[in-house]
Amino acid sequence: MPIDARKIVLAPDGGSQSPTGLALNGMRLGFRALSKVAPGTAARLATQLWFRPPRPRVHPLAQDFMRTGDRSTMLVRGRPVAVWTWGSGPTVLLVHGWGGYGGQMQPFVEPLVRAGYQAVIFDAPAHGESGPSQLGDRRTTLFDFAYVIDAVGTERKGLAGIIAHSGGCTAVAWAMLTSQWKPKSLAFIAPMASASAYRTLFHRALGLSEDVEQRFIDITSRRFGFRWEDLEVPEMSARMKTPPVLVVHDRDDNETAWAEGAAIAEAWPQSVLKTTEGLGHRRVLRDPGVVDAVTGFVTR
Repeated sequence: MPIDARKIVLAPDGGSQSPTGLALNGMRLGFRALSKVAPGTAARLATQLWFRPPRPRVHPLAQDFMRTGDRSTMLVRGRPVAVWTWGSGPTVLLVHGWGGYGGQMQPFVEPLVRAGYQAVIFDAPAHGESGPSQLGDRRTTLFDFAYVIDAVGTERKGLAGIIAHSGGCTAVAWAMLTSQWKPKSLAFIAPMASASAYRTLFHRALGLSEDVEQRFIDITSRRFGFRWEDLEVPEMSARMKTPPVLVVHDRDDNETAWAEGAAIAEAWPQSVLKTTEGLGHRRVLRDPGVVDAVTGFVTR
C-alpha cells in the first residue's frame, strides 16, 4: 500500500520500479494539470498506481530453493495463494514485503527446520505464483496480505512465530488486530511504521493537490473500510496484546528509515531493537548475523 516515495517508486515499501527523471517529470506535470481540471479522475488514477506492486526479478537460486519445499495452494477468500512448507513442528510463518516474493525469506528456513520448527512461506496475492487479489492480477493491498496471514494462523490454530519484512510487518500487525489467535513471538525486519507518511510522500512526488489527496483518502477509506490513522504500526500495540518482538533495522536503509523500526520498538512492549549498518533494505535478510538473531529470537 505505501510506497518508497523517497525514490519516487510507485509501489509500497521500496519496489524496484523507478521511473526515469524525464518520465517522472512528465508524470508529475500530467497529474498537476489533471488535478486542476479533473481532481476526481486524478485521485482515481493515483489510487490505481498506489495499489500496483512492482514485478521483481526472482533470483534463480531462490527459485531452486523454493522447489525443495512442499508446495500447495491455499484458497483465501476464494483466491488461490501459493504456499510452501518445510520441516515439522511448531509453525513459523515468513512474510515478504510489498513487491517482493516468498523466496526472499529463504535464509530463515534451514535454521528454523534445524531447530525443530516448520517454516511456511507464501507469495502474497498478485505476487509471484499466487493468483489475483481482490483488485485483480496486477494490483493488491496489504489487507490481502493480512487475509493470508490470518488464514494460515487460523488453519494451524496459532503460530509459534512470524518473521516479516518491510510492508509485510504492517500486514502482520493489522492481521493480529482482528485474529482469534496470536503468535508467540515476532521479528520485524526493516518494518514500515506509517502508511500515512508514505501516502503523503507519494502525493508530493506526483505533484497532487490537497484536494486530490483528500479524494484519494476518501476513495480508499470507503473502498476498504478503514481509517488511515489505524495503520500506524507503533500505535497498534495499544489496541491489542502483543507478543515479544525483535525489530531489526539497518541505518543505511533508504526505503524504510531506521527511525521507523525504532518507533515500533519504542512503542511495543517486550521489544528489542537490533541496529545494523551497511546492509540496506534487502541484504539485511541474507546477513548471517541477522538470520541467527532472528531465528534464535523466535525459537527460544
